[in-house]
Amino acid sequence: MTGIEKIFYCIIFVVSLLFFFLNSKQKRTKLPKLRITNSRGESLDKLLQEKKGQTLSSNQKAILTNNLGIYYWLPEEITQPWEERILSFLASFPITYMKKNIATEEMKTIVAAEACLLIVNRNLSDYRHLKVIHLWEDEIKDNKNVRGSASRNEINLSWKFLKESVTNARDGHNLILHEFAHLIDFADDGIAQSIPVSRFSGKFKKWERLVDEEHKKLMNAYNSGKNYSIRAYGGYESINGNKPEIFSCGTSAFFERGARLKRESPEIYKAFKEFYKLDPATWKKRIV
Repeated sequence: MTGIEKIFYCIIFVVSLLFFFLNSKQKRTKLPKLRITNSRGESLDKLLQEKKGQTLSSNQKAILTNNLGIYYWLPEEITQPWEERILSFLASFPITYMKKNIATEEMKTIVAAEACLLIVNRNLSDYRHLKVIHLWEDEIKDNKNVRGSASRNEINLSWKFLKESVTNARDGHNLILHEFAHLIDFADDGIAQSIPVSRFSGKFKKWERLVDEEHKKLMNAYNSGKNYSIRAYGGYESINGNKPEIFSCGTSAFFERGARLKRESPEIYKAFKEFYKLDPATWKKRIV
C-alpha cells in the first residue's frame, strides 16, 4: 500500500468515526425530549380516564348553550365524552386573557369546548405539545390583522373574533377549530403540511395525495368564481411547497358544512371522518 493510499484510508476512518460520534450524540440529545413528550401524552390520557363519568356544572353547560352555534347540532351520544374532555382540558392547559391576565370561566369553557370537539373520539394526548393558550381582546400583538395563530406549543386567539365565529355553526369558518387543527397537524413532526399522521404511518401517502388533489380542486373552484365548502384561504397559503391551511380550513368545513363537503369532495370527507371518527354529514339540529 502506497503512502497516498494510507493517508486516504486514514481520512475515511476519521470521517467515519466523526460521523458515528455526531450521530450517536444527536440521538442521545433527542431521547430525553421524546421521553418528556410521551410522558406528557400518557399523563393527559390518564387524566381523561380519571374524569370518566364526570359532567360539566350547570353554569358551564349554560355557557355552551348560550354561545356555541354548533351545540344543538351535536348528537347526544357524544355529550358525555365531550364533557369529560372539556374538564380534562381545563385542568391541563392554562388559558390567559392578555388584557387582564385572567381569563373568565366563559372564555375558558368556550375555548375548551370547541377544542375538544376535535378529539371527542380521540385521545387528549393529541394536544401533548400544547403549553399555553393566549386570548387577545382584538388583534394579536405584533400581528396586525391576524385573528389567530398556532405553533406546536402555543395558541393565540382574538377573543372578539372567536366569539363571532363560534355562534355561526354553518359558515365553515370557526377560529378555534381552525387553530387547534393546526396544533394536531404540528403534533407528529412539528410541520404544518396538512398531513395529520406520522410520516411512518401507512396513511401518510394517501393524505399527501389528497392534500395535493384538494388544493388543486379548491384553487380551480375559486379561480372560476365558484363557491366551495372549504374557504379559499385554504388554497392560497403555501409555504415551501407545504399546504398548511388545507387541513385546518377543511376541519372547519368538515364540522360545520359536513353534508356539503361530502357532496363536493367525498374522498377528503371520508379521510376526515376516519381521522376524527365522526360523521357530521349525518347530524341533525335538535329541537329543544
